[in-house]
Amino acid sequence: MKRARPRGFTVVEIIVAMVLTLAVFAITLPFVRAQTRALGVSAGRLDADQLARYAQRAVDTDLRRTTADAGQPMLVYAGPLAISFTANLLARDTLDPSASEISAGAATTLTESWRLSDAAAINPLTARAFPAQDYVGADGEISHNETISYYLAPDTITGRNDIYVLYRQVNARPAVQIVRNLHVPGDSAFFSYYRPVGGVLTRIASNRLPLFWDSVAVDSVRSVGLRVAGYYRDRTTGAETIRTVYWTTVLANSALRTATGCGAAPAAASSFSASKQSVSTPRPMTRVELAWNASADDAGGATDVRQYMVEWRLDSGTEWTTIGSVPSAAASNYAWYHSPQRVAGTYVYGVRALDCGGAASPRVTSSAIVLP
Repeated sequence: MKRARPRGFTVVEIIVAMVLTLAVFAITLPFVRAQTRALGVSAGRLDADQLARYAQRAVDTDLRRTTADAGQPMLVYAGPLAISFTANLLARDTLDPSASEISAGAATTLTESWRLSDAAAINPLTARAFPAQDYVGADGEISHNETISYYLAPDTITGRNDIYVLYRQVNARPAVQIVRNLHVPGDSAFFSYYRPVGGVLTRIASNRLPLFWDSVAVDSVRSVGLRVAGYYRDRTTGAETIRTVYWTTVLANSALRTATGCGAAPAAASSFSASKQSVSTPRPMTRVELAWNASADDAGGATDVRQYMVEWRLDSGTEWTTIGSVPSAAASNYAWYHSPQRVAGTYVYGVRALDCGGAASPRVTSSAIVLP
């Protein structure tokens, strides 16, 4: 009895199988590549979006808790790449119920206001030192409100000049890195600031930044805009992804602060003159025309000028007497006429801008006028 010999694949069959296999790979490979590329793009978008949102939430969480004791600035520094503000975020014990968090035994440099003895540059973007004094609370003790700073510094690892690292700093303590790979174009800004103009929040022009704590304009800031863009670069393909988050944080306590005070006194009028005139109607008399250019905080700046107080005194005297007031009209120039009766002598006139709380600007004086 003959046994059946095992039969294998012929050369032709093997070649046909290989051709079919290669054909299947040729058909499916582009699809697999497309899916892999799409997955990489999706991962890049997610990574860039997470970077942006993490940075935005970090700043927003602290910024919306801004507060300040009487005489203490709420905004210390307002710039396009940095912001410093006052907030009571951390306490070392339960004796400070206004703090957002408690960390037993935390250092006073993290739980109290920035002390004059530790004064230093607010952030690496400016040389101005803060504070200029020690701030105290209603109890007469050192304020529990810390100064929180966020600022961006170039990310030198990327080799690009538009990629930054976000840092957070408390008082004069060392800064801590929050997140890197943030994209800020040269013609853009990370922070923007808004103030009310005619009942509408209007962005403060970038050429006016930065604003410092002793600036009259900083009193008018009511909200802070954030433009946060995360940057991701695929190491394999080199593809770059940028995802941007826009956010506005309202300074919740700023309106309440304005209700009890108008912040810093307004700026003085930029010029002031007095000129004597002779008037024939309705009867012959001498009058003095007073003219001045508006305070920088009248139609602009902090927009907190409510009126101008007009005063005069004898050229040889020291005491000023109020002779009239002119309501603010958000104008660039003002004129007011004084008609002194039965007055003889040499007088000097002055004008001061007053805000809603009665705080007055420095007095601007005229040259001496001989009356009548």
